[in-house]
Amino acid sequence: MYSNMNKKICILTNGCPENRIDSARMQEFFKQNGYIITSKLRQADIIIFNTCALTKESENASINIIKQIGQVKRPSAELIVSGCITKINKELLRTVYQCPIFGSDDLQKLDEIFNPKINSKNIYANFLLNQTKFINRFRWTAVSLGSKGSLGIILKLIEKGRDKHDRLVDVCNPHTFCIKVATGCLGNCSFCAVRISRGKLKSKPIDNIIKEFQEGLNKGYKDFALIGTEVGAYGKDLGINLVVLLEELINKPGDYKIRLRNAHPKFLIEMMPQLRRIFKSGKISFLASAAESGNNRILKLMNRGYNIEDFKGAIQTLNQEFPQIRLRTQLMVGFPSETEEEFQDTARLLEELHFDFAEVYRFQARPGTEAAKMKQQVPVNVAKRRSLRLLVKALFNERKRKNENKRNL
Repeated sequence: MYSNMNKKICILTNGCPENRIDSARMQEFFKQNGYIITSKLRQADIIIFNTCALTKESENASINIIKQIGQVKRPSAELIVSGCITKINKELLRTVYQCPIFGSDDLQKLDEIFNPKINSKNIYANFLLNQTKFINRFRWTAVSLGSKGSLGIILKLIEKGRDKHDRLVDVCNPHTFCIKVATGCLGNCSFCAVRISRGKLKSKPIDNIIKEFQEGLNKGYKDFALIGTEVGAYGKDLGINLVVLLEELINKPGDYKIRLRNAHPKFLIEMMPQLRRIFKSGKISFLASAAESGNNRILKLMNRGYNIEDFKGAIQTLNQEFPQIRLRTQLMVGFPSETEEEFQDTARLLEELHFDFAEVYRFQARPGTEAAKMKQQVPVNVAKRRSLRLLVKALFNERKRKNENKRNL
């Protein structure tokens, strides 16, 4: 049990937007309970590191950060590790760290550890915690080509070619009011370990979201972002869906825009007839939906629950009818048994559809997933080269669309 008497708390994260809003909520928890918040690691009495373990690279980064914190922190300072790695690869974590842990959405553990005046369930945050310079030293890239050799050099040049604004505009900026609407998912993707960490879908009550949204409007915000593991599935555990929530929000008077992150293609396709009414309001400025692959055989092996023709139809509707909505997707290459022809199906998505940004991931076997046990694993060097080829194509298409948008202004 900890006392808050002049205790300084430093909260760090190397994770996704959901991790960062969870970390922001932790910061609010300590702030409202009388602790002193510091971003300086060496000044902290208590350090909480909210980890990422999406890929092997991000997991390794988390382990290296834990080691480095141990070397940098004051000898008397306490370290508490939370986040995805605690559930995805606890065995690896315990090789470098033996003290308290809790999962990505187990913030009630803070109540048990700190015995606060204000419990965690009564606290929420509407911003994403910034990543510190200390954390950015361990930055990893989604394409995961490594930093050595010609591939690594080419990757660094490509990454420099991607405008920082283009990379970050979809998540938030200091003027964005973020609302976490759900955590967990309804999927069973064969490659994904995040579902092990986040668990089943847990949606925030719609009245709570509307209350937070109104708070943002009252404070003068014009840019809102709905955050969650899988925003597209919102409300299905409550007997409603995302359309019901969005109808409530867009009916609020005011000049504002809403960003939707992580709308699973399955639910985007399912709700498209109703979502078109929402999109016609002009209130939706951004949508992210992860295609993962352009080939139906691979999508079936991934347990994605949709076919590529239906996904293309949904995105083409957005491209043609709502070109003002910025689109982001995520693509994975090197999935077990993926052939060159099937990779080309994925590459063609970037030619047939218009995306403002495409994240490229190389398949990496994650603990506890079905895909980790699949035969015909694609050789690493083949997957890396496919990653590079797809990233180059994505960068070319992003620049092309950006120039088209400038001409249309």
